[in-house]
Amino acid sequence: MLGGSLLPLNAFARAGVINPSFNPADAPKPVYIPPGGGQKANISVNEIVFKLNKTQTSGNLGSAETILHPGFMGAVPHRHKNFDEVCRVLEGTLTIMVGEEIFTLQPGAWHLRPRGIVHSFWNSGKVPAKFIELYIPGGHEAYMQELTTLFAGGKTPKPEELDAVAKKHDIEFFWDQLPALLKKYKVHL
Repeated sequence: MLGGSLLPLNAFARAGVINPSFNPADAPKPVYIPPGGGQKANISVNEIVFKLNKTQTSGNLGSAETILHPGFMGAVPHRHKNFDEVCRVLEGTLTIMVGEEIFTLQPGAWHLRPRGIVHSFWNSGKVPAKFIELYIPGGHEAYMQELTTLFAGGKTPKPEELDAVAKKHDIEFFWDQLPALLKKYKVHL
């Protein structure tokens, strides 16, 4: 029985799946973030707390926790080619648009926004929506951090400022879709 379980491991090793030159000193280090911990910032009045970044996860993952207040859109409709976003709602209700589909996420729900498809999200509920975002592979958190600098000190950035930052980070906005969504779902940026 044991011999049979070792066969696949040996086959993977020969196929190069196990890296014989792996150096444990180069492996990611454990990261502990206590409750409420992380780098805090704002995008408008909405709060974001950065949890993990790609340097901590060998480039595999970035993450943040966000509180999106009622009546706010979380992002202009956009798409990106090089990463996926996974959302898990902790509190409140979050509405997500992907392509032509609309999803309503309650606490405990998970949602994948795959790369290459135009998407957006908003809170048209009556209470704040708190959710975790995972960026796979990591790197989108750098865009989000740069975005928070545009809102620092209560500033409201112009669309061209948002576009300039977005283009640096593999994001293409679809401003023409924004007015209809704002009107239909009674939200604002």
